[in-house]
Parts: sequence; C-alpha cells; structure tokens
Amino acid sequence: MHDDVSEGVVAADGLTKTYRVYGTPWDRLGELVTRRPRHRQFHALEGVTFALPRGEGLALIGENGAGKSTLLKILAGITAPTAGSFSVRGKVASILELGSGFHPEFTGRQNVVLNAAMLGLSQEEVRRKMPDILAFSELGEFIDQPVKVYSTGMAMRLGFSIATQVEPDVLIIDEALSVGDGYFQKKCMDRLRVFVQGGGTLLFCSHAMYYVSAFCQRALWLRNGRAEGLGPVADVVRDYENFLVAKSAQSEQPGQSVQPAAAGPAPAPRSSGMPARIAAVRLVEPATDGLYRPGEEWELEVEWETPDPRLEFHLGVGINRVDGVEVCSFATHQDGLPPRSGDTRYAARLRIPALPLIKGEFTLYIFLLDEEGLHIYDQRVLPNVFTVHSPSYTFGLVRVDHAWDLDARRVSSVQRSVARR
Repeated sequence: MHDDVSEGVVAADGLTKTYRVYGTPWDRLGELVTRRPRHRQFHALEGVTFALPRGEGLALIGENGAGKSTLLKILAGITAPTAGSFSVRGKVASILELGSGFHPEFTGRQNVVLNAAMLGLSQEEVRRKMPDILAFSELGEFIDQPVKVYSTGMAMRLGFSIATQVEPDVLIIDEALSVGDGYFQKKCMDRLRVFVQGGGTLLFCSHAMYYVSAFCQRALWLRNGRAEGLGPVADVVRDYENFLVAKSAQSEQPGQSVQPAAAGPAPAPRSSGMPARIAAVRLVEPATDGLYRPGEEWELEVEWETPDPRLEFHLGVGINRVDGVEVCSFATHQDGLPPRSGDTRYAARLRIPALPLIKGEFTLYIFLLDEEGLHIYDQRVLPNVFTVHSPSYTFGLVRVDHAWDLDARRVSSVQRSVARR
C-alpha cells in the first residue's frame, strides 16, 4: 500500500520482517545438524510502505501482535528488515522497551551521559542539557542510584526525559506512556504536543485512540503484519474502531454480558495527591427514578475541586447505551469554550433542551480534562444512571428532526417542467 506522500523524513518501502519459529530448542539444533528445515516462518511485517513528512505525527494502531513494535524497532535501528528498505533523516530518539537502553549497574546520571553520547551529543552538549534532563525527570536523589533499582515508572521518566531533551528530529514512542502516574503522563503529553508543533516528526504507537488523534495527523493501521489502512488519522481510526466493533459483535455469545465501552482514554489513577478531582455528579431534577421521555429537558451538574487555583480545566461528557454503543459526547474545548481557572472549587452544567433519545438505558462518562482537553485529571462512570421510555413503541435510538411532503408527485412534476425549459 503506497501513501500519497512521495518523500518524507521517515520512509519505508516494502518493509518485511520474517522470523523462524521452532517448536523446541531441539528443532533448532536438529536443523543445524541435518540441514533440513524444522521451523515455520512467521511474517511479523509484510510489504509495509509509507512516508512521513517533517513536522507531522504518524499513529501506529492495531491489535496486539499486528507488527507495530516490530516496525518501530526497524525504524529505530534495533533490528534489520528481512526485505524492503527504509530511511530516517536526522537525529532519532526512541522509547521502546522500557529500560532497554540503560545499563542496569550504572546510575541514572551515568545512563544520561551514555545515552546522550549514543545519540551523537558532544560532552559540552551533554553538560549543557543535563540540568534540564534531570529537572524534567524529577527523580531527585534516585538519579544517583543504579537503574536496576528503578521501577518501570521511574525508568519511563528517565527515558522520556533523555529522548525529548536531546532535541531529536524524529521521536519514536511505543506504548511507553502507559506506565507512570497521571501527573507525569500530562507532562509527557504536553511535551509531545510542543514537539510536533515545533516541527518534530513523531511515530507514536498506542491503544488510546484519543491520544493518537490528538498528536498525529496521519495513521497506519497494521493487521497481521500488513497495512490495512493508511491516511488521515480520523479516517483510519474510524475504520479501525468499526473493525473492533464488528469483531466484538461476532465474538458475542448468547447470554454473555457486554461491558460498557469507555468514552475516552483510560483515566489517571486516583490518589490523595492528585491535582484535581471530581467531587459530585448529579442529574438536575430528573424524572422519577431517572426515567425520561423523548423530548424532555435533560440537565447534568458536575462539581470538581483542586488545591491549585492556577490549573485550567475543560469538561467532557459521554453518553453510552448500556451495551457499550457510544451515543454522543460533549466537551467544552471542542465547543470553543475557554478553560475554567482561578478557583479551588468549580461547578458546571450541561443542558440538553429536548432529549433526542427514544428508548434505552444509558451510562454516563464524565472527564475532568486539562487546559488542552488532552490529559484526564479524573473520571467518573455512572452505569445505568438514566432510562428513556417512549409512550409508544418506536424503532431506533434517537429522534431526528424531519419533515414529510405528502404531495411529492406535484413537486416532482414542477421540477420536471422547469428542467424541460
């Protein structure tokens, strides 16, 4: 599959990676001795072609085992392709397997020097950038402890700090941001956004479609090692999500319960030290036991609090049917509203003048977002919180404004007569 971009900072042409898979170690030895094949071939990648221009982000999406990590390892120079070619222009920094580029016996500070030197920085550049790397990582006294005592979150902090502070031309990230606390994840997200806006080229692998859509302009969907989709991120993500929905529907067994699908990325973990939290969520003067009729007014109130009045907030709300069907969503930043700030406690209301839903039971997802509407400070899920009953049986999920013309033949004859003239 060929992209419409003829040249790019990162380009791949027919990349293929094939592994030999042996049933047992003895099969490998037997093949060596007898010179007869005793393995099967596994195609991790087959004929992947794309080009990524400078200043854009490419999201790699797909199920586990689709070949995303293999592709990134090839582009990062960690492994070689079996066939095909690729090119990466400029300085490359990567965060793949956490801690893979660190010497476990060296301290964090020593690993900074080692990794920066491997990226081509001079001793003077390392000395100049060291304070910023250490400050961003916030490892404190652990920076002078051996990396072998680091947790996965601490290793991610150090790796991300090095990779972004050395000012690479191309940054490759493979699911590394899925570990660590919510506070540092926000720092990373802000840094990635600034990196791309500043002209950096990003290859970003994640299962969080919300994040990849925020950072990346384009997406590559890999399926069983092949490029299933390549193009604008919104189009490819939509096709991928439709594929997952269809696959989930096929795997459903009679009587098996369906878990509600999340209306956004995974929430930041709750802790007493979190920078902000949702304090209350309630439907305003709902009908009896949360029962509504189509066309009734629907209103939701959310309260949140923070110890830091300097923080800025956006609010997001998603409505799902209880079987996981995503019905609709609302977000203050997407509606062009400014972020809220300057206080320690807030309240906001979302109002739907006439509920367009016809019937069903519904779950609410409430997201407390940062000033960019990207990072989630806190999340609440209210399962089966309200129900809509129609006075008479009606097909469908929503009521759509419409109009009938019961004299269509007259209208058609007028249009035909005008066309003859």
